[in-house]
Amino acid sequence: MADQSTSSTSSAAERVSLEVHIARLREILGPALANRRSETLQLHPQVPQGAHSQGCAAGRVSAAAVTAPVALPGFDNSQMDGFAVRLTDVPEAARPFSLPLGGVAPAGAAAGELPAGQCMAVMTGAPIPAGAEAVIPVEQTTEGFAVLNALRCGDEVSVHFTETAAEQVHAGRFIRQRGSDVAAGETLLREQQVLTPAALGLLAACGISQVEVVERVRTLVVATGQELRQPGDPLRTGELYDANTPLVAAVCHGFGHTVHTATVASDEPDEFQSAFQDLLARHRPHLVITAGGISAGAFEVVRQALSAQGVRFGAVAQQPGGPQGWGLLLGSAGPAAMVALPGNPVSCAVSLETLLRPALASLDPGCPPQRRIWTTVGEPLSSPAGTRQFRRVELSTGDDGTPTALPVGGPSSHLLGHLARAQALLELREDDTDVPAGTRREAILL
Repeated sequence: MADQSTSSTSSAAERVSLEVHIARLREILGPALANRRSETLQLHPQVPQGAHSQGCAAGRVSAAAVTAPVALPGFDNSQMDGFAVRLTDVPEAARPFSLPLGGVAPAGAAAGELPAGQCMAVMTGAPIPAGAEAVIPVEQTTEGFAVLNALRCGDEVSVHFTETAAEQVHAGRFIRQRGSDVAAGETLLREQQVLTPAALGLLAACGISQVEVVERVRTLVVATGQELRQPGDPLRTGELYDANTPLVAAVCHGFGHTVHTATVASDEPDEFQSAFQDLLARHRPHLVITAGGISAGAFEVVRQALSAQGVRFGAVAQQPGGPQGWGLLLGSAGPAAMVALPGNPVSCAVSLETLLRPALASLDPGCPPQRRIWTTVGEPLSSPAGTRQFRRVELSTGDDGTPTALPVGGPSSHLLGHLARAQALLELREDDTDVPAGTRREAILL
């Protein structure tokens, strides 16, 4: 059972800034996220032909630094399709010249040694023959690779180079030196670094098949309210389909979390508390998110059931998404951050983007941060003084290339259809009581 937190109850009438509440969330998320373990992730598991093996690796966070076991490239190789030469066989003056063709060095095979007085055809990525000091591109020859046909027939052939070849050649030209990209022992990944597609490619290029990563945040999304029904079930008067659970779960998947969902339908605090504790014991979450039951009504079951567990409830000076709950639940599985969101789906969605995402992203490199852009307000808007309002907007490109923000519906928190159409949340500041068209304001991309 969760132990009581040391936090005191907050006045419901007190409204705090977004920055203050984000700091509160950081305080409860810090201990919970620090409780995560490391695990070994196989980067190249055996999968059926045609399937993708690294989808589970992208976005994960390294638990320890990784160093290169080999140099990259692992051998001197050609940067171009062309001909490897010794500098002593190239005239110093800029004039055409020719060299006997001594062989071919394809990619994926050892090249051997380049005989003095000859050249050797090399393909991009092929090992540089021993003794070769530069590569002349095939474009600086008269015949190109047509000479290879005669060589395959056993004929003795020469390659004729243009005067620009002699003029431009120098030691190391078009040769990728061993270790020029990554030296053996060099750090490939730092601790707490995100496994991006480029990082995964680098690890593979160095022959690394597994890496230690931080386990994903386990998030439990709990729907509340006896009026809720699952999509597909018949509805009676007064009942609603549960929109918050799929919405919150989808956002948390985007945070990089492992998400579990559950419903506690009872509006009786004791029954809710019992079911809630069972869910905590079963799922052992790092983060718990509820939706609804936190306002000042007579049947606010989350507030009534969890206040005694140290969860605090208050208000943030934003619209929509003013009512908020937060706390740290201390149980046998370790600390779990508790975030109680308002019940309106739009308020839920806005709170996740404006409050929870910034707090998570500052602590967990695997959580993508907000994507903010500057926009031009497309029509006059008004907003309550002292409140940071987030308006749902569509974006169009203005004459100067700056996105223009066009409101989708009004500011009401029940307009889920308008949220689904929106591409961004336009941020109106606390002093933006009247915003003329043409004003520049930031927006958060959805």
